[in-house]
Amino acid sequence: PGASGTAVLHSPVTFDLTVTALYTPLISGGSVLISALEDTAALSGAARDCSLLKVTPSHLALLGTLADDLLTTGQLVVGGEQLLGEVLEQWRRTHPGVTVINEYGPTEATVGCMEYRIEPGEHTEPGPVPVGRARDNTLLHVLDAGLRPVPAGVRGELYV
Repeated sequence: PGASGTAVLHSPVTFDLTVTALYTPLISGGSVLISALEDTAALSGAARDCSLLKVTPSHLALLGTLADDLLTTGQLVVGGEQLLGEVLEQWRRTHPGVTVINEYGPTEATVGCMEYRIEPGEHTEPGPVPVGRARDNTLLHVLDAGLRPVPAGVRGELYV
């Protein structure tokens, strides 16, 4: 739903994170604001209209230093690195109305093939946030070194 509003594109177009922030709004009837996250002057007027933001977990510290009105509702999509619940909870204290999507997916899968959704008001436990379940039309397999499926709870490698 946030994609039909305004997304902030803050990364170079060569970064795979851009796929979500650029193309998703454009095919959903939304708009894209191109701005560095540090450019508070450019973001100040549009910040209240931002409904979709895609970041890495490392960006959350920077987001905490920006105006509190950037993405007050809508969706925050986080991916590219492991997301920790305690880091996310700190940011969510000032943004309780945002739906957070922890997304996982290699570049070869055009970024997101799994997601874990955290609704507004839902508490996040400390430690790693789950990467969730496969998106529609995606098959995921956890395989051993011989490319055989492993039982639930056994370590293996994820194949998309």
